[in-house]
Amino acid sequence: MDEDDIATERRRAEAAQWFARLKTLPVSEATLTDFFAWRREERNAQAFQEAERFWTEAGKAGDHPSILRAVEEAAARGRGRRRLRVGTVIPILAMLIIAVTVGIHYVSLAGSTYRTDPGGQRAVALEDGSRLHLNTDTRVRVRYGSDRRKLMLEQGEALFNVAHDPARPFIVTVGQASVTATGTQFDVTRLRDSIAVTLIEGRVSITAPDGSSLWLRPGEQWRWPANGREVHAVNASNVLAWTQGRIVFDNRRLEDAIAEVNRYGGKPIIVEVPAMAGERISGTFEAWPPSSQAIILRVAK
Repeated sequence: MDEDDIATERRRAEAAQWFARLKTLPVSEATLTDFFAWRREERNAQAFQEAERFWTEAGKAGDHPSILRAVEEAAARGRGRRRLRVGTVIPILAMLIIAVTVGIHYVSLAGSTYRTDPGGQRAVALEDGSRLHLNTDTRVRVRYGSDRRKLMLEQGEALFNVAHDPARPFIVTVGQASVTATGTQFDVTRLRDSIAVTLIEGRVSITAPDGSSLWLRPGEQWRWPANGREVHAVNASNVLAWTQGRIVFDNRRLEDAIAEVNRYGGKPIIVEVPAMAGERISGTFEAWPPSSQAIILRVAK
């Protein structure tokens, strides 16, 4: 075996390990950063694509925890013993896949649910290369099929980075509305009965609860129910400030702003004068660490 063969096997072993790590959720921001740095090298990216293709053809067995552990162990052995060839690893993985076919079938049908607690955030890497960033107190269900990628935002807020795949639209259902994309980045919020979709880059189509449809352009936000215009221009960096631990309010109703802040945990903010609920405010709130004492807003008489 020459040096090129050894390097190829090492990359394939690393790709198998990365695939296993990304499928063993939750995935930390540090892990994603390290992965993208590793994948920037063209031959590493090719090795990872090869691992993904194998997993897809094997029936998406990567959802099964026991197989994930086996892949990581195989990858570790591959790094420790240079003579372990990929031709040996693949049959081992294939036998493991066959051994848990029933369990894999159940996981594939049931899909996956990802959530965060109040005050928490979470990064999720999906099997197609798409990524989710879940804000505080958020729950997302994911179910992929052969012709479409279906997700449901049940509550909270999530940033979706969609891997391009025209053959399988990426559809996010939120309440009675849906957002469809093939490769783009957008933020979706569902708080009580209100919905907001903000397009960061690319293009998405929206089907509203009343059956109407529209397209968003980058820097536009769609809200439901509409308070005036359904679509308006926004500052995308303000919308995504939560990914940096901040909340930016721009002419928001006090009632809505307080509800948003209280989602982050800690002691709640309390308004003792209901008449203030409709007042408009602007400003920045540091979401972490959560407040340890209740904040009471009063109006001077």
